[in-house]
Amino acid sequence: MEFFLPGLAALLIAALIVFLVLPRLGAPVLAGLSVILLIYGVYNHYWLFSSEWRYSTWQERLKFYAPFLIIGALVLAVLGYMGFLFGTQGPSALPASNLPAADNQAVAAVNTVANNALQQAVNVTNAVGITNNAKVNMNKGVVSNLGNILATPATLNGSRPNNGSRPNNRGLLPM
Repeated sequence: MEFFLPGLAALLIAALIVFLVLPRLGAPVLAGLSVILLIYGVYNHYWLFSSEWRYSTWQERLKFYAPFLIIGALVLAVLGYMGFLFGTQGPSALPASNLPAADNQAVAAVNTVANNALQQAVNVTNAVGITNNAKVNMNKGVVSNLGNILATPATLNGSRPNNGSRPNNRGLLPM
């Protein structure tokens, strides 16, 4: 009976701490507390079993093989990673794409949105009192061509003239 009651009391106190106190503490407090308890546990273990650690000599023979084991493990890890990178790949586990099959649909959608935005900008500038349509509409070619540029990235580099000049590159703001 003298061993049962103190053990039961310690269990109940530990359960109260675990279920009532620890959930209210933040993560940094719990991490700091665990580091402190780990240091105390290592110190207490070394203090209790120092003579056994001092007379334990079977590990001394293994320390000569440690560099070979580490280098071998490193080489195996690098080879395994290279095999993972360059190995044969089976069918993809990713689901099929939900993008439309035809690029024309995407281009038309982007062009529609860009043209609507441009028309709204023209309407706002006309309502404010800017009536010079030449300056307001000077970027119409850039905005209406935006869908084609986004859908086909090859046009960014492939169809540019040799002298580096681009059509409709007058800037985004009217001057």
